[in-house]
This record gives sequence, structure tokens and C-alpha cells, in this order.
Amino acid sequence: MRSPVSESQSSSGRESDSVPALRRAVKILDMVGRRDLPPSAADIARELSLPRSSTHGLINTMVELGLLEAAQGSAHMGYRLGGRLLDWAEQAGGRHDLVGAFHQIIGASPELAAYTVSLSILEGSEVVYLASRTSERGLGVHYAVGMRLPAVYTAVGMAQLSAMETGRFREWLALYPTSTWPAPLTSHGARSPAEVLEQIREVRERGYAVDNEQIHHGVWCFAAAVRAADGSVVAGLGLSQPKGVDAERDAPLLARLSISTAATLSARMGYRQR
Repeated sequence: MRSPVSESQSSSGRESDSVPALRRAVKILDMVGRRDLPPSAADIARELSLPRSSTHGLINTMVELGLLEAAQGSAHMGYRLGGRLLDWAEQAGGRHDLVGAFHQIIGASPELAAYTVSLSILEGSEVVYLASRTSERGLGVHYAVGMRLPAVYTAVGMAQLSAMETGRFREWLALYPTSTWPAPLTSHGARSPAEVLEQIREVRERGYAVDNEQIHHGVWCFAAAVRAADGSVVAGLGLSQPKGVDAERDAPLLARLSISTAATLSARMGYRQR
């Protein structure tokens, strides 16, 4: 039996071997994208000074993965960018449009100046923050772009989960069963999966979610779901602020602003409520 050291060295070797192949694949994609006419495998190998045998193998793998497509011409067979790249471009473009619209709407809404406003998407069992505008009063909390938090303890996550169609939510729950959920992040977190599921039901009924100090002590967040033109849930928009002595008085305003701002962003993304 091999020692752990040997296994580690073997794994490290495989990782290092994959890096040149990845770099070559990117160079091939760049070259193919620049060409007006689809280059052949020989053209690619010659222009990029790559070994022909390994170039053929790499191109075949890229075709299999949808990164390249064979383009049969009158003189020779060449390659063009594959459909999978177009899918990625569409997703990236849509996300860029979403973030741009978020900043435009927040910047034109003076009533939001007192709050930290955040935008997140659901990835697996977590939310990932795409954008955040910190309170202009210097209060509250800042959500760094790229930060990840458990979806079931955040208002932005609960808003997205509750807005899913029932079948889609069941699929999500099958992939991320309650037994895999992390422990609450604060003493205010839901005490059991059953409590979380009850909260999701309540969010679905009222149209907004509340993180009542479940992520940060002394801070609460109200959030609503953002939808795309086809009605699918694409993000969660949250408003956060310190929970002061008059918090309960402020709750209706925070709820209304989170719903209306998310609705404005949804409309900007092409969604029309039926």
C-alpha cells in the first residue's frame, strides 16, 4: 500500500500536469475566436507551436465538452467556438446586466441611503454576494462581493428558496437535505430544520424574508426575490441595518422597500407580473 506522502505527490503531479493542458486549451479558444475561417487541427498546432499528437487529443476533448465544434468546409475540416461557450457568455452577460441594473436602481433611490443594500444569487446550498452598497450613514454591515453564506440563515437566501416553484424547491431539498445544513451562525438562528421550513412557508405567504440577527448580532435584513423575464428566480435583494430600539416600528418600511426595490429590479430584467 502506498504511503500518504506518495499519494499526495501523485495527486500534486496530476494537478501540475493539468495546468499546461488548460493553458493550451485557452490559447486554442483565443486563436479560434480570432479566425474568420475555422482553422484545422494542423493550423492550430502550427500557429501555437504545439505538438500535433497532443493537439489532436486536446481538440477532441474540447469538442466532446462542447468548447469547440467541427466545421466542415469545402477544402478542409476546421473548428469554431462551441455552443457551451455561448451558454457561458449568455449567463455572464445576464449576470453583468443584473449587477448593472442593481447599481443604477440603488443609486437613483435616495430612500435606500440609510440601508446596506445587497444582491446575491443562490449557488447550491449557499448564497453568493454579487454586489453591495453600504449604508451612506456609515452604519450596518458590508457584504463583500464573492462572500458566501448558508442560504437557510440569510434573508436573501430564504427569499429565493421561498420563491421557487414547489417542484423546484423539492429538487433543491433532495440535493441539500436538512441533515447537511450547517449549525446556526448565531444564537438567533433557527433551532431546527423544521423551523427553517416553516419560515420558508411564511416567507412564501408574505412575499419577503427576514434575517433577524441570524448572521450578525445586532443586525437584521429584509429581502425579496428578483425574477427574470421568464419568471424564474435569479437573485435576492436585501436591505440591512442595525436593529435599534425602534426596530419593530421600522419593520413595515423595510418590508415594503425590499419588496418594491426587488420588483423594480425584476421589471428592469424584463419580468412582468401576471
